[in-house]
Amino acid sequence: MLDKLTDAMQFSAEALKLRARRQEVLTSNISNVDTPNYKAVDFDFKSALKAATGDKGSMGAPANPGLGNGAGALAVTHQGHITGKGNAGMTTSEMLQFRRGNNAAIDGNSVDIDRERAAFAENTVKYEAALRTINGRISSLKQAMGSGNQ
Repeated sequence: MLDKLTDAMQFSAEALKLRARRQEVLTSNISNVDTPNYKAVDFDFKSALKAATGDKGSMGAPANPGLGNGAGALAVTHQGHITGKGNAGMTTSEMLQFRRGNNAAIDGNSVDIDRERAAFAENTVKYEAALRTINGRISSLKQAMGSGNQ
């Protein structure tokens, strides 16, 4: 039971860290809107979260049970083989990719300020939701521990 609780808290904490990191990336894009030849970057939040949590869902269970080390797992017989782990072990800096679909301006800058602001606002809302989730879990734990003392 404690393992599930720890995994759930760890998942939420990783999600919060990645949301904060994405805010930094989006802020960098917005602040470089007038920088010649700057290319807007971002990372896939879902892939980064899977890599950071070891492909576990919010309750600590594997997100894709059929892709684990059991039946159906990829067999690796040589160190050069693809492991099937995707982005596991990569930092968010290594996961950064240039944004696709943004047309570069005459000066070579590919930042679409409207798109960046929308992504920033969406990420802010999701960051706050993750923070509320963590706070709610902590409050529930405090209540549960406190109710036993009465």
